[in-house]
Amino acid sequence: MKDNKYIKAMTEKLIGYSDSIETIYLVSVKVDTLGELTSFKLGLIVDDTVKSTSEFIAKLYIDIDCELPYDIIVYTQSEFDSLKDDNGTFANKIISKGTVLYGKGLS
Repeated sequence: MKDNKYIKAMTEKLIGYSDSIETIYLVSVKVDTLGELTSFKLGLIVDDTVKSTSEFIAKLYIDIDCELPYDIIVYTQSEFDSLKDDNGTFANKIISKGTVLYGKGLS
C-alpha cells in the first residue's frame, strides 16, 4: 500500500514541508470493499528542535491538503525513543507494525 498514489504524494509533501521531519511511517490504512484506499494514518518523528508537536501538527493540517482523509501522529525523536519499546504505547505500534516511507539517512 506504500506505493499508493495518495500516500506517495502525501509523503512527498511532508518531506518538502519541514526539514525537522526525521522519519515518516505508514501506520494503518482503511480500504473499501473493492480494496480502494479510503483513508490512512501516518506517524511522523521530528527532531527535538520542534518544541510543540501539537502546534506542529496543527500547522501541518492547515498547510497540507489531501484528496483522502488522513491522520497524523507526531512524536519528537526523544519522545519516540523513550516510548517505542513500551508495549501498549502508540509509539510501539508504529515501530512494530508501521512501514517506513521516509527516513533521513536511509537509501
